[in-house]
Amino acid sequence: MNENSKINSTEVAIIKSTISNKLITTGIEKLGGISAFIEKGDQVFIKIDLRAPYGFPVNVNFDSLRDIISLCKITGAKQILIGDFPSNGMKTQSIANILGIQSYLENLGAELLFLEDSNIYPLTDLEIKDKIIKIPEIILESDKLIILNQVSVDPLFKITLSLLNSYSLVPNKYQRIEKLVRSGKDYLLLDQYKQDLISNILDIYSIKKPDLVINDMSYFLEGAGPFVYRDSNLISPGLSIMGRDAVAVDLITLKLIDIDLLSSDILLEAKNRKLGVTDMSNITIIGESVDNINLKVNFSIYRLDDINIKNTTIKAGRICSGCFKEAYHLLNFIITHMPKDLKYIKKQHFLMGENPPEPESSDHIIVFGECAINSTKDRKFRKIRSSFDRNYIESVKGKIKKDYKSQKIPKVKEKVNKSIIEIPGCPPNLYESIISIHKYYGKSLTPNLTFYNNLIKTYYEQPSKPKKSASD
Repeated sequence: MNENSKINSTEVAIIKSTISNKLITTGIEKLGGISAFIEKGDQVFIKIDLRAPYGFPVNVNFDSLRDIISLCKITGAKQILIGDFPSNGMKTQSIANILGIQSYLENLGAELLFLEDSNIYPLTDLEIKDKIIKIPEIILESDKLIILNQVSVDPLFKITLSLLNSYSLVPNKYQRIEKLVRSGKDYLLLDQYKQDLISNILDIYSIKKPDLVINDMSYFLEGAGPFVYRDSNLISPGLSIMGRDAVAVDLITLKLIDIDLLSSDILLEAKNRKLGVTDMSNITIIGESVDNINLKVNFSIYRLDDINIKNTTIKAGRICSGCFKEAYHLLNFIITHMPKDLKYIKKQHFLMGENPPEPESSDHIIVFGECAINSTKDRKFRKIRSSFDRNYIESVKGKIKKDYKSQKIPKVKEKVNKSIIEIPGCPPNLYESIISIHKYYGKSLTPNLTFYNNLIKTYYEQPSKPKKSASD
């Protein structure tokens, strides 16, 4: 594992151009040329974004990837390997089939790796802070690591920094944050989920620091992102920011959209750990000046109830970043891919977080996450109460007997409300949430969701169920 960075200064290139193939080549030239990073005979691993079976800019910019591969070939790299662990247990093969990226890379002289197949790409165990982290051997054994990061908005970190990109160097299950409540500390108030997430990201980044980092902003997805949603908007800043130090490259990238170091939790922690250069006076800018780029972007919403969904009331209690992120994606999925379904679903409530407000009615209630489930166990909406009138004979008796009024006792029947969808998890899994909602409403009310549910089953690697023992 690499030691903490001892570099006191570094260079970061900012390139602006309307011609996409100049962004990569010009930037690398200004940093000393590709031979300053790659040597003849090197095995090069290029870490890309391969998040989901969507097109650009959810995933890597093929033009930028082509240019880097071409430069690596020119310098005589022995092998050029491309890979990523897709989001939420997606299969690389499914994404490759949809995007056609495997044959595209082979024609360029590179190889796409299907990293989730640990039989072909075995994992190495590394211990960091009493944690075991598993990372593919082939990444550790590569002579050089390049991170090509597609920058878009991000619900937790404002934008998808290259440090976040490095997190998917390890399989999905080692990216999950297990809820660990510390004695005497308020998990939600401190947003312990986000603190633990940042710690894990930086632990993985420190295992094998990249030799070259590129934040690709030739195009940028603003509004809702980083996936393509109804409220997403694609703009073309025509920018590329690159250098040897990922922390410095991310810092300058944030500066370009007017976010400083003090507003970035992850860069502040990277500074505390001395993982890179965060002092602007020690960063030499090559190419465009930061002050000359006036880039204004629309970021993701920071309040979930600001998401306006037809026939849906959103109610949030105290919530950690984990449930916020997953609820953000689920709600944006609903608003994007279920417009027809929402015409059939006349009214639904979406409750999340600890102690969310009471819904106005008892019909179609989605209770999202462990905090919401546990804190609403005794709520009114959990029961359906109905009163019954006396029958006709009793009514006649009431008219005959003057004192019958004093005997009237309303009959109330109480039963469990079955119009509730509980989505467990801390935080819940996005695709399992979608499957749960589809199972509740059924095909007749959710024709769009039925289509997407069938698609999900083809490319989502569902967790294997434990085998039953003879004693079970």
